[in-house]
Amino acid sequence: MSLWSRISAAGASAVISFSLFSSGCARLPRPEERTFIDDLGYPVRVRRDVKRIVSLLPSNSEMVCLLDCERLKGGTRYDRFPEELVRRVREKEIEIVGGGFDPSLEKIIEISPDLILVNGPSQQRVTLPLKRMGFPVFSLYPQDMDGIRRDFLLLGEILDREEKARRILADVETGLGDFRRRTRRNVKKRVYLQTWPDPMITVGKNSMSQWILDLAGGINIFKDMPFDSGKVSLEWIIQRDPEVLIFVDSQREFAERIRELPGWREINGVQKNHICFIEAVHLRRTIQFLDGVKRIHQCLFGTVS
Repeated sequence: MSLWSRISAAGASAVISFSLFSSGCARLPRPEERTFIDDLGYPVRVRRDVKRIVSLLPSNSEMVCLLDCERLKGGTRYDRFPEELVRRVREKEIEIVGGGFDPSLEKIIEISPDLILVNGPSQQRVTLPLKRMGFPVFSLYPQDMDGIRRDFLLLGEILDREEKARRILADVETGLGDFRRRTRRNVKKRVYLQTWPDPMITVGKNSMSQWILDLAGGINIFKDMPFDSGKVSLEWIIQRDPEVLIFVDSQREFAERIRELPGWREINGVQKNHICFIEAVHLRRTIQFLDGVKRIHQCLFGTVS
């Protein structure tokens, strides 16, 4: 049977299951399963002895590998941390199933995962066929330290690695406390963070990047934007006049051009040549967020604390 025939059959099965549910006969979790609530509020039945995990987001791959990398069987082409993950990909122990928005359903089905870890609302469309086929799809979508802590402990519970998760979290808390003590006297600086050049896209108040910026000592000039991210105009940037401009590393050519352009030259940060670059991985939703905080702090104040 072809993949899409299997998906269609699964869709029909889902309709039957829904009818049973409507009749009060929905299948209850088996003894070998547990039910967890993901970050989108969906209850997901997960087997107790999870052995095969597919992650469709680098930060989720990272968290799994910090806890028990051997169980990660499928990841994305963007997975870079930790080193054990990179090694396992190189040695073909982890299959690259694609990116977050173009995963290979065929490869995922071949892996036959016990658990598929995804992002928030943006990946629901691509994972719907997998849900219909009965795979447990679980969304981890932290927005700040509290969310990271909650999700990491939840993942530790799912994998029966709760004690290890607590130890790692304790180390993170210690590092964050030390960083805050060393930087508490810094005067915050107004920052424009651009994540995409055409159209120009920045981050808003509901984003992890906003939270990382704030920890590092920056004030996001678009912190009033009520979204994770959004398009902005040069006129808006000029009006808010950032002291520092930060671009994702792939935008170096774009950033070089703005130094010579009218309008951009009116901005405080451009006049003072206070322009920095950061890799996208350091803005990720992960337990190792402090790496990104320190890099942005170095950009803002010229030191690593």
